[in-house]
Amino acid sequence: MRKRNLGLAIASVAVVTGALASAPAASAARVAEAPAARAAGPIDCGGWSRYTGNRPASVRMVRWGGVNGRPQINLMTGYIRGVQHGWAQLSGAKRGDWVTLDVSSDGGRTWGYCGPFEARWDGEIVISPAARSSSDPNLRFRACGAPSGVPGGRAVCTTPW
Repeated sequence: MRKRNLGLAIASVAVVTGALASAPAASAARVAEAPAARAAGPIDCGGWSRYTGNRPASVRMVRWGGVNGRPQINLMTGYIRGVQHGWAQLSGAKRGDWVTLDVSSDGGRTWGYCGPFEARWDGEIVISPAARSSSDPNLRFRACGAPSGVPGGRAVCTTPW
């Protein structure tokens, strides 16, 4: 009898996991996989800060190829209330282009992602919430994104910071 209940529990978990994996809002298919690092899944970044300062710095940048090089995906840093943070920024975007902020706490072996955040109109600058940085050498950030309609496997990512 216990084996039967265990089987039902495993089947229930499989059904729930399958339903979560196919949720359209933050589809894992939109997250790029780096050659040696897999995306772990979405991060709850709803309580993170938004950068509103005057002098952020772009520490990493990558452009998606094209006639005018758009869009440009930046990994930005700046101080929020005296604490350094990192966030993703998308500029030169067309409607539907997207960006994520990827975070790793194991030196880049696996990545969680905050996003995707889509441009709602041409020319919009899209900014993700900002994650606190630390002196932990295993904490890494990267920004990933792509033009609309491009599958996640073809997205580009900045080098980690």
